Amino acid sequence: MATQKTYGLLFVGLVVLLVAGCASEGTVKKLTPADASLLTGTWGGTVNPPGTTGMVPGTLIVKPDGTYSSNAGAFSTTGKAEIKDGYVHFSSTSGSGPMVGDRTGTATLMDRGTSWGLVGSGYSSMAGPFNFDYSKTK
Repeated sequence: MATQKTYGLLFVGLVVLLVAGCASEGTVKKLTPADASLLTGTWGGTVNPPGTTGMVPGTLIVKPDGTYSSNAGAFSTTGKAEIKDGYVHFSSTSGSGPMVGDRTGTATLMDRGTSWGLVGSGYSSMAGPFNFDYSKTK
């Protein structure tokens, strides 16, 4: 139980640092459920998988119903994206590669002028914390 609380606090801290660190990469857009269509489409970017120090290229595809698929390096995952409290919350339903197990993540939508940014972090119950930075043209 204490381990879960520790990881929870670590996760919240990572999200706060990530959002603060990305302020120069655009303007934060707080989301409402009416903004769900902004997420739909193919996003390209980078992912820092658990246990690594480098970023790998990644692709995130979000469908109009909120389901998503993501591929980055040696892992892939599918799940559901939902807007809650102004942020995007990801919950995996299946996956493969080193990040198997339960995976959740939270992201902030950034307005970068001609593109949208989706910047966030997450946690894999089997592999640990990870972060990502995706973008797509408006």
